[in-house]
Amino acid sequence: MTAMTILPHRSHAWTRFLFLALCFPLFAAFDPIRSPSPAVEEGNAKMKAGKADEALTAYDKAVAELPGEPGVHFDRGTALAALSRFDEAGEEFLRATEAKDPGLKANAFYNLGNAFVKKDKFKEAIEAYKRALALAPKDERAKWNLEIALKKKREDDKKKEDQNKDKKDKDDKKDDKKDEKKDKKDQDDKKKDDQDKKDDKKGQDDKKQDQQKQPPPDEKPAAEREIESVLDNLEKSPKDLEKQRAQLRAVRRAPPTRDW
Repeated sequence: MTAMTILPHRSHAWTRFLFLALCFPLFAAFDPIRSPSPAVEEGNAKMKAGKADEALTAYDKAVAELPGEPGVHFDRGTALAALSRFDEAGEEFLRATEAKDPGLKANAFYNLGNAFVKKDKFKEAIEAYKRALALAPKDERAKWNLEIALKKKREDDKKKEDQNKDKKDKDDKKDDKKDEKKDKKDQDDKKKDDQDKKDDKKGQDDKKQDQQKQPPPDEKPAAEREIESVLDNLEKSPKDLEKQRAQLRAVRRAPPTRDW
């Protein structure tokens, strides 16, 4: 097999990967090898006919034959991009950036940026377009796409910022509701504590009143105290007791009072 190198710019119109769905010219195609490769030629023909799926099958064969050839990976990436398989396309364009040819390398970064944009990865797309412009400063497509990616990133950042703000507002409202519930609970607990204190004080006051109404435990009624006093006096004065007994005997011996 003869030596194979990347040609800088062959006018193939088979690439269909448009950036940002805008009506820009199709980006330049590369003939991946100097000597004809049946698989690459078949893929190019299928892409030119708009049959990206069949072109991908042909490029798969070419990659199997030339796995280390950046141009073949570039071609395969364009087919994947045409099928909207942008993650896989980005991987192929990334492998194509290993090319030594500056033109192919610049276009690989350019297409890599397009694949990132399609996945809304604007930060990565910006870096890819910058690398493409570093290699091809006059590439108007890369300049325009870079401006679009920067604008999209600003819009995306603003959208995320608004979403975060809305989320924060919602979280703050939830926190406010939690605080309100906590305050209400604290108020209810305080009311309950105050009521318990009032009930305890009332119980103590009622107990004091009951104690004041009742005589002291060792205090006896007046009648009982009087009887005890008389008995004490009688025990202390035997003469008086004897007098009372004599009086009682005299009363029993006296004749009954006549009532006629």
